Amino acid sequence: MKKILLAIMLFSFALGFSQEDEKYTEILEKQIETLQLTGEKKEAFIEISDKYYEKIKATQESEGSRMSKFKELKAIQDSKNEEMKALLSEDEFEAFKELQKENRSALKDRFKQKSKS
Repeated sequence: MKKILLAIMLFSFALGFSQEDEKYTEILEKQIETLQLTGEKKEAFIEISDKYYEKIKATQESEGSRMSKFKELKAIQDSKNEEMKALLSEDEFEAFKELQKENRSALKDRFKQKSKS
């Protein structure tokens, strides 16, 4: 019975990460499409995004207070934005920042819905 319960817990845990990864991929694809990135710029965009996604996941999973995690996530976001600003044109970067705002809004909505449940 313990093995079955453990297997169910591990499956649920893996499914949660799988859903997060799928959501990340969906957001990334939308950003690439909206910014109309191709070739080397697209590859660099994906590389930067993947690097910071891994840092964000590690921070979210780490121990610590909400405030310390918030500060860390803000620093990660600032670093990512600096790299993106160097990669993207001015217009592309402004569009990228608008996409970030939309994603934050959607995240807040999902959090509110999760809190109500």
